[in-house]
Amino acid sequence: MATNKISDQQLQAFFSRIDVDNSGTLTPLELQRVLLNGDWSPFNLDTIELLFSLFDHDRNGTINFNEFIGLWRYIEEWKRLFTTFDKDNSGAIEIPELVNAMTSFGFNISEQMLKKFVRKYKITYNVGSRKSMLNNLDESVSFDNFVQLCVTVKTSADIFRAFDQAGTGWVKMNYEQFMEVILKN
Repeated sequence: MATNKISDQQLQAFFSRIDVDNSGTLTPLELQRVLLNGDWSPFNLDTIELLFSLFDHDRNGTINFNEFIGLWRYIEEWKRLFTTFDKDNSGAIEIPELVNAMTSFGFNISEQMLKKFVRKYKITYNVGSRKSMLNNLDESVSFDNFVQLCVTVKTSADIFRAFDQAGTGWVKMNYEQFMEVILKN
């Protein structure tokens, strides 16, 4: 998964080819058609929707070209990180590699918990919402699911830290606060 920096002009041409309805914006399904993992499997639609939640600044359900530039650069940075941690160049991140990644990102997560995350992110949803297993290895995640897993861990950690103001590793919240946290994710 080598990454090559492409110009805004090249991105504009690419964007225009993706924009099959010539609306000047991309839908999640249009973007999913072109975002592929290293094994040529399509990106998980949940990951696409997560990316849209981060880059659809006007919240209209589509990505315009300016939003696309940011999204594309974000994906390129994640590709760089992914290849850094995919030490065996398998195109997937296995548990030992994931432990190293999380540690380098500043998250102290047990191997047992990471295995639970990996199981959660093994199921993907293709176009048409058909469930399929795209990861063949028992304890690995593809590129798109690695991005989703890492963003979820960071978001969860940020929410936890907001409640753990003393930095003790423990939080106390009431049921309504807990439900607020659930609704935000």
